[in-house]
Amino acid sequence: MNFTGEIEADRRRKVLDALAQMQDGLLSEDVILRAVCETGRDTDRDTMRDDLAFLQKRHCVAIEKLPRVGGELWCVRLTDDGLRAAQGTLIVAGVARRTTA
Repeated sequence: MNFTGEIEADRRRKVLDALAQMQDGLLSEDVILRAVCETGRDTDRDTMRDDLAFLQKRHCVAIEKLPRVGGELWCVRLTDDGLRAAQGTLIVAGVARRTTA
């Protein structure tokens, strides 16, 4: 994996971590974006949506698109596979593995 791929994988990992911290495993894309940026992985809405679509394709999250002025809001729910990936018990290609550091 190249350096860019490692950054993407780490960012996706941080998405799963943010969702796993919620009791219901549900967050809006705005909150996820803010949470990921606060970890030092600055990104933008389009890149975040690409990551969310990637995670949905791999059955780690489910996305519900709600209408809002100027577009739509994505509400994202962690799936069982996503939780297992966040916990480090499931390996998902393109998502960084849990480390002990």
